[in-house]
Amino acid sequence: MSARVRLYQSKTSSASWRVRIAMALKSIEYETVWIDLAHGEQLGDEYAAVAPTRQVPCLEIDGRRLFQTVAIIEYLDETRPDPSMLPPDPLGRATVRGLTEVVNSLIQPLHNRAVRDRLQLQFDASESALQAWSAYWIERRLGDLEQALNATSGQYCFGDQVTVADVFLFPQIETARRFDVDAAAWPTITAVIDNLKSLSAFANSHVT
Repeated sequence: MSARVRLYQSKTSSASWRVRIAMALKSIEYETVWIDLAHGEQLGDEYAAVAPTRQVPCLEIDGRRLFQTVAIIEYLDETRPDPSMLPPDPLGRATVRGLTEVVNSLIQPLHNRAVRDRLQLQFDASESALQAWSAYWIERRLGDLEQALNATSGQYCFGDQVTVADVFLFPQIETARRFDVDAAAWPTITAVIDNLKSLSAFANSHVT
């Protein structure tokens, strides 16, 4: 088993940010390989040999390379279970996974670089149109998530346990600011984010 742990990531990727938080929560040390998304470094053959999806992040750990953040984080939780990022019971785990997927499937993919680039190329979308597109989907789905959290949250997304849902929500809210979306419109989300900011794994996870 390889002792090397290496994270291929980007400073502008909220998906990379998720993995940084998870690694910090698990106290896993790693090397970073920065991938420059703005200059298309992820699209080159060299990175394709690392991650066939040509996306970040990709985590090299235990002698293998893993991609897609849900898979990466659940692998970390299964192989390094302290602290656990999922509840112990099936219903709790399903609830947390559902909250996580609101961000993972319904928000982030619709404003990521690949989608915005395609909208610009195929439909000649202006920068203001791209901003409006991104803001619409973020606001719509955060409103849905707010309703869900009203039934599940305590200090964090699921009661008082830090879970995968928090790991996904935190970067999304910070990223939303790039599209002029202010989370203050959603008081439950805002309270959860404020609580997460008091935890070093979250507070120290941003890179510039």
